[in-house]
Amino acid sequence: MTRERLAQGVSELESRVGPPLPLAESLQKALEGAVYPLSARQLTWVARENEAPSLVLSLLGSLPRIRFDSVDAVARALESDRETVDSPHSVSSR
Repeated sequence: MTRERLAQGVSELESRVGPPLPLAESLQKALEGAVYPLSARQLTWVARENEAPSLVLSLLGSLPRIRFDSVDAVARALESDRETVDSPHSVSSR
């Protein structure tokens, strides 16, 4: 597939569904109304209630089983190597 053809396909897709949202914006919308701290399981539940896209649900489902104090802490965990969370805002869950 040529670059021109790929660009044409992306443009066509964006004209149908709109441009992709950055992860931070998608998380903000998915976790709107969340009252922190929340576990990864609770975050996924909130996102489902907010009708988040399946990609966001999948990402939230891959989070470590800890509690998160903010959407920023969630974003940092998703951006990390998913092995450890370098956030001082998270504490281990039961």
